[in-house]
Amino acid sequence: MAIQIHEGVWQIDCRTRDQPNVYVVDDVDVTLVDAGWPGDADTVRAGVRDAGFELADVDRVLLTHYDADHVGSLSRLTPELDAPVHVHRLEAPYVAGERLPPWTARRGVEALHRLYYRRLTLPDLPVRPVEDDDTIGGFRAYHTPGHTPGHVAYVHDAHSAVFLGDLAYALGDSLRASGRLLSYDHGQVTESVRALRDRTDDVRYVCPGHGPHLEGAHDRLSELLD
Repeated sequence: MAIQIHEGVWQIDCRTRDQPNVYVVDDVDVTLVDAGWPGDADTVRAGVRDAGFELADVDRVLLTHYDADHVGSLSRLTPELDAPVHVHRLEAPYVAGERLPPWTARRGVEALHRLYYRRLTLPDLPVRPVEDDDTIGGFRAYHTPGHTPGHVAYVHDAHSAVFLGDLAYALGDSLRASGRLLSYDHGQVTESVRALRDRTDDVRYVCPGHGPHLEGAHDRLSELLD
């Protein structure tokens, strides 16, 4: 099921494990932001249809980071989905299947990601590296390291929306920053929140990787710094 947040922006609420969010954005081109677990493929497919599209209509995929709960369904959406996948250059080798995530980091949690990647079928789609301040269609990419080294948040000015990935998650009507256990570098999380806050003065919709969307990006991110 897709919930319309704003004209041209939909949230697909996946139900697998930690219930990741997937977003559909229409600005002439159709963009999928993140993709959920492998088991979310049918939910993503149905959500894209709820938004009025087919997977073949998707022009690009934007990944906030490489964790399996944000990448996993892509291989199960092909061949209907035939679009380039954009991810930060530090994490592009993982998504392209050229390298496995390291064993260390995130207090041992990273080892689980590496093990999962060993059995994860990765998408046979072109992988395009992203850098800070890149423009991709109507989106601007901001490197927000901390949760992972190549984590990226995407801002769409025309839709007044910021897609946070796992920089922070929504709990009720507030945000919670990525915690120490799940972050490569919790200090970088704080600095990334601060930098993103300063770039989102007028952005209305906050679209996290987990939890409900919220309004008032600048204020919500500021609350994480108090």
